[in-house]
Amino acid sequence: MKTAEFVAYLEKTKKKSDLTVQSYLSDLRQFELFLNTTDPDNFPSDDDSKIDFQLIRLWIMHLSDSNISPRSINRKLSALRSYFRFIEKNDTAFESPMAKIVPPKYTNKKQSYLSQNDIQDLFAEQPDENDFVQLRNYLILEILYATGIRQAELLRLHEQDIDLDYKTLKIHGKGNKERFVPINAKIIDGLIKYIDLKHRLNIKEGHLMVNQDGSIMSKMQLYSMIHKRLDGYNISKRSAHVFRHTCATHLTENDADIVNVKNLLGHANLSATEIYTHPSIEKLKQEYKKTFGKKFNN
Repeated sequence: MKTAEFVAYLEKTKKKSDLTVQSYLSDLRQFELFLNTTDPDNFPSDDDSKIDFQLIRLWIMHLSDSNISPRSINRKLSALRSYFRFIEKNDTAFESPMAKIVPPKYTNKKQSYLSQNDIQDLFAEQPDENDFVQLRNYLILEILYATGIRQAELLRLHEQDIDLDYKTLKIHGKGNKERFVPINAKIIDGLIKYIDLKHRLNIKEGHLMVNQDGSIMSKMQLYSMIHKRLDGYNISKRSAHVFRHTCATHLTENDADIVNVKNLLGHANLSATEIYTHPSIEKLKQEYKKTFGKKFNN
């Protein structure tokens, strides 16, 4: 595949952003790796005519068997489609194999939280560390997911609420109650880069989440950004609350004690926490087999 030429075309002719180019390149390299694994005698090759729709269908099946979400598969197919359009543009005799490819459909049933695969997809594209808005928005999503804090709690955060030594955030919750939530190394790294850029831009505002002009980020701005970022995911709502729900669900799916989840979320009682927990069917199957498997010789 002529990926180098395609990348140059995206950068110089189409003027695509670095994030878009890297995303396309990542998807094409995954496809090339699949081709090389499937038929190492013929791939990788500069002869794109060897790639037919059946190979692409095999790749779709491979991705699906690897629990890649339909949305992610469609994104990868979009990269392929763009690549083959580029080849057609430069070779009039070439026929794109994508014409016979039907994209996977999303299920109509929508969840109130993101799946593990959704989260991987959401954070797959790294932000440009010199782009204030990109860096801030990526950090917002990371904090919402990894801490489960509320929208209002996020917007109330100040720089002084960050404790890098203890790796915690001081959260100002409902009724002026304070709690401390842990943050991971990736968020700490993101916070350091974001605050450094914030100071280099001479933004004096002490609130953590601000706009590039120094004003405090509003609820509407936060909602608009999240609503846009969650477009295309199979969820019932596209709001900050989705990340709170997702955080609690993923913690319980990974055997976190529900009392600890309650304390992390800042709930007054367990009944409020329980509505956010959704053990997956696979998790239930594992627990069932562990408990009853030997009894029934399964």
